[in-house]
Amino acid sequence: SSMDRFEISTLRAYYGGLLTVKQDEMIRLHYDEDMSYGEIADMFEVSRNAVLDSINKGVKHLENYESALHLVEKDIRLHALLDELVDTADTAVLDKVEQLKKILEG
Repeated sequence: SSMDRFEISTLRAYYGGLLTVKQDEMIRLHYDEDMSYGEIADMFEVSRNAVLDSINKGVKHLENYESALHLVEKDIRLHALLDELVDTADTAVLDKVEQLKKILEG
Protein backbone atom coordinates (compact mmCIF):
# COMPACT_ATOMS: atom_id res chain seq x y z
CA SER A 1 0.00 0.00 0.00
CA SER A 2 1.18 3.51 -0.77
CA MET A 3 -0.40 4.78 2.46
CA ASP A 4 1.63 5.50 5.57
CA ARG A 5 0.97 4.12 9.07
CA PHE A 6 -0.99 7.19 10.11
CA GLU A 7 -3.33 7.01 7.10
CA ILE A 8 -3.97 3.31 7.66
CA SER A 9 -4.61 3.88 11.39
CA THR A 10 -7.00 6.70 10.52
CA LEU A 11 -8.92 4.52 8.05
CA ARG A 12 -9.04 1.76 10.67
CA ALA A 13 -10.54 4.19 13.20
CA TYR A 14 -13.40 4.90 10.77
CA TYR A 15 -13.91 1.52 9.11
CA GLY A 16 -12.19 -1.09 11.31
CA GLY A 17 -15.55 -2.35 12.54
CA LEU A 18 -16.33 -3.46 8.98
CA LEU A 19 -13.31 -5.79 8.85
CA THR A 20 -13.14 -9.24 10.38
CA VAL A 21 -12.09 -9.11 14.03
CA LYS A 22 -8.82 -10.86 13.11
CA GLN A 23 -7.99 -8.46 10.25
CA ASP A 24 -8.76 -5.43 12.41
CA GLU A 25 -6.62 -6.73 15.26
CA MET A 26 -3.69 -7.70 13.01
CA ILE A 27 -3.73 -4.27 11.36
CA ARG A 28 -3.88 -2.60 14.80
CA LEU A 29 -0.98 -4.66 16.12
CA HIS A 30 1.17 -4.03 13.05
CA TYR A 31 0.46 -0.34 12.42
CA ASP A 32 -0.42 0.98 15.90
CA GLU A 33 1.65 -1.32 18.14
CA ASP A 34 4.54 -1.70 15.66
CA MET A 35 4.59 -5.51 15.91
CA SER A 36 6.31 -7.48 13.16
CA TYR A 37 4.49 -9.98 10.94
CA GLY A 38 6.43 -12.73 12.71
CA GLU A 39 5.35 -11.59 16.18
CA ILE A 40 1.71 -11.40 15.08
CA ALA A 41 2.00 -14.84 13.44
CA ASP A 42 3.23 -16.34 16.73
CA MET A 43 0.42 -14.65 18.65
CA PHE A 44 -2.30 -15.98 16.32
CA GLU A 45 -0.52 -19.31 15.72
CA VAL A 46 -0.58 -18.88 11.94
CA SER A 47 2.14 -18.45 9.31
CA ARG A 48 3.83 -15.13 8.68
CA ASN A 49 2.38 -15.33 5.18
CA ALA A 50 -1.16 -15.67 6.56
CA VAL A 51 -0.62 -12.50 8.59
CA LEU A 52 0.74 -10.61 5.58
CA ASP A 53 -2.21 -11.79 3.47
CA SER A 54 -4.77 -10.86 6.12
CA ILE A 55 -3.27 -7.39 6.67
CA ASN A 56 -3.00 -6.69 2.93
CA LYS A 57 -6.61 -7.73 2.34
CA GLY A 58 -7.78 -5.70 5.32
CA VAL A 59 -5.95 -2.57 4.17
CA LYS A 60 -7.40 -3.03 0.67
CA HIS A 61 -10.89 -3.20 2.21
CA LEU A 62 -10.20 -0.01 4.20
CA GLU A 63 -9.09 1.77 1.02
CA ASN A 64 -12.22 0.55 -0.81
CA TYR A 65 -14.52 1.74 1.99
CA GLU A 66 -12.96 5.20 1.89
CA SER A 67 -13.18 5.28 -1.93
CA ALA A 68 -16.89 4.52 -1.70
CA LEU A 69 -17.87 6.55 1.38
CA HIS A 70 -15.25 9.34 1.70
CA LEU A 71 -15.88 9.69 5.46
CA VAL A 72 -12.27 10.55 6.29
CA GLU A 73 -11.98 13.05 3.44
CA LYS A 74 -15.28 14.73 4.40
CA ASP A 75 -14.25 14.93 8.05
CA ILE A 76 -10.93 16.55 7.17
CA ARG A 77 -12.64 19.08 4.89
CA LEU A 78 -15.31 19.89 7.48
CA HIS A 79 -12.75 20.42 10.24
CA ALA A 80 -10.68 22.66 7.96
CA LEU A 81 -13.73 24.81 7.19
CA LEU A 82 -14.66 25.01 10.85
CA ASP A 83 -11.10 26.08 11.71
CA GLU A 84 -11.33 28.82 9.05
CA LEU A 85 -14.62 30.00 10.57
CA VAL A 86 -12.98 30.24 13.99
CA ASP A 87 -10.45 32.71 12.56
CA THR A 88 -13.11 35.01 11.08
CA ALA A 89 -16.17 34.63 13.28
CA ASP A 90 -17.87 36.54 16.05
CA THR A 91 -18.84 34.94 19.36
CA ALA A 92 -22.28 33.71 18.23
CA VAL A 93 -20.72 31.88 15.29
CA LEU A 94 -17.88 30.55 17.45
CA ASP A 95 -20.44 28.98 19.76
CA LYS A 96 -22.09 27.21 16.80
CA VAL A 97 -18.69 26.07 15.50
CA GLU A 98 -17.94 24.49 18.89
CA GLN A 99 -21.31 22.71 18.82
CA LEU A 100 -20.60 21.39 15.31
CA LYS A 101 -17.15 20.14 16.38
CA LYS A 102 -18.72 18.27 19.31
CA ILE A 103 -21.19 16.58 16.95
CA LEU A 104 -18.40 15.62 14.53
CA GLU A 105 -16.27 14.17 17.31
CA GLY A 106 -19.20 12.04 18.46
